[in-house]
Amino acid sequence: MSLIKCPGCGKEVSANAAACPNCGEPIDTSIKCPKCGSKNTKVITGASKAVSVALWGVFAANKVMSKFECNNCGHKF
Repeated sequence: MSLIKCPGCGKEVSANAAACPNCGEPIDTSIKCPKCGSKNTKVITGASKAVSVALWGVFAANKVMSKFECNNCGHKF
């Protein structure tokens, strides 16, 4: 279980918590792009991965190994 800092009071809170148990501040658990910080992300489906492998073979490794894709910058993570 990882800990993050509460944006309201600064105390350490579980990353799985919906709100800080200390001050009640809601905890944002949405997926953010590590490259640009955008919350505009999508899940890469298994079908999409299979089509990429069929078309590109080994060159689709980055997409196959990733779970999410940023809609803003295209980064796969």
